Amino acid sequence: MKFHLSLTIFLILLFSCSGIEKSNITFAGKIKNNTESIVKVSNYKSSLSEEIQIDSSGNFNGSFLIDEEGYYYFQIGRSYTTVFFSPNNKVFVDIDADSFFQKISYSGSLQKENNYNVSKSKLRSKLVGDAKEYFVVPLDEFLSKIENTKRQLLQLLDSNTQLSEKTKKIEKRIIHYEYLQAYNNYQKFYSYHKKVNADLPPDYYEPVINMDLNDDEMFRYSRAYRNLVVENFRLSSKKALAENQQIDIIDFVEGQIKKMNSQDIKEQFTSMLIRQMKQSNSNIDRDYIRIDSLLTTERMKDKLLLRYKSAKENTSGAVVVDFNYENFEGGRTSLKDLSGKIVYIDVWATWCGPCIKEMPALKELVDYYEGKDIEFVSVSIDSEKDYQKWRKMVPEKNVGGIQLYDPEGLNSSFMKSFSVSLIPRFMMVDREGKIITAHAPRPSSENIKAFIDSHLNDNKPKVVKFKTS
Repeated sequence: MKFHLSLTIFLILLFSCSGIEKSNITFAGKIKNNTESIVKVSNYKSSLSEEIQIDSSGNFNGSFLIDEEGYYYFQIGRSYTTVFFSPNNKVFVDIDADSFFQKISYSGSLQKENNYNVSKSKLRSKLVGDAKEYFVVPLDEFLSKIENTKRQLLQLLDSNTQLSEKTKKIEKRIIHYEYLQAYNNYQKFYSYHKKVNADLPPDYYEPVINMDLNDDEMFRYSRAYRNLVVENFRLSSKKALAENQQIDIIDFVEGQIKKMNSQDIKEQFTSMLIRQMKQSNSNIDRDYIRIDSLLTTERMKDKLLLRYKSAKENTSGAVVVDFNYENFEGGRTSLKDLSGKIVYIDVWATWCGPCIKEMPALKELVDYYEGKDIEFVSVSIDSEKDYQKWRKMVPEKNVGGIQLYDPEGLNSSFMKSFSVSLIPRFMMVDREGKIITAHAPRPSSENIKAFIDSHLNDNKPKVVKFKTS
């Protein structure tokens, strides 16, 4: 009996190990004009996170296990792109760091797929050009542009004689979803730059609402498809809740995932509910249990729990986790140093366009409340590599207030305590170091002064209607 049991365990381990060996990939390359020390490799699931050392000559070579064939990401410094991996293969890349996207070529067993991807990216970049000029045009002109982009990308694919028919079929569908993603993004670009919404037909978003949510292959291969799953959630949930006021957002998701076959797509769709873990949700305890029962992966359950705890801990009146950051003017500044005053906190970075866009309004607030019982604190989460950019931008923008630098970025205890994942982010703390709100209105909000005044004039928070950040 023991012999049979041991043999069974041995065979399970043997075949398990064999399966792992088949998932091995080698990724190596040469980087010209390199100033970085590591190459980071990841996948869309965040289940892969590898770091490969770069030597003094710009060479790197690493082997690691992958789950499946498809597109992965690799990053050198601030530049990153996709790379096609398939188990039991070797991929070699030559890059010029000074022209990352223009001077990149592949060799090795997957060079056909990867060099096609480089050609495709270059063509799309040429066709799109400046994003503002591409998107911020009348609708008819925009639709003509994206049709032309799709047509030329398909022509490039059809003219490639090296790719297999299987790969071509996959790439054709990827191009379709990239087209649909551009179609979906029109209003976002237009309204951002024009400050008014484009006049769209009532059924404009129907192609996104009616997209196939059971394409497991596209979910693995296409970033555009994964993004559109999120957009489908946003659009279809808004439509469903408007049509049926008897259901809530969790009811809607439960109904939708019953129609889905792919576990990965189900999880992606359900994970959008994690944002319901917020202070303003009066049913947060009940909703946490309901959402947790729908999630299946530990990674997403952990994210849900983190957001739940953060929302519970960061309610109005809770004591704020202290910080102690480098001050642009010299020395260090902690939140305790500012006790006795209300503190309005702005989390930003030099690479964040929306953050920079808020600076004129923030400067106006700093000037308007000069001498008042409030401090305006801007905390940069730039990487150490961009530290000098921060030192340069602060005097250029001349916003004023207290300018601090957080070298740990989103990984610092202060940022984690507020579950900061997107910037800009604004918070406000009272005179005793307790939270007024973890989501304060933006400086450009029309009601920002009324919000601040309500707390300056009274230590006790008052209810003020405003647009949150």
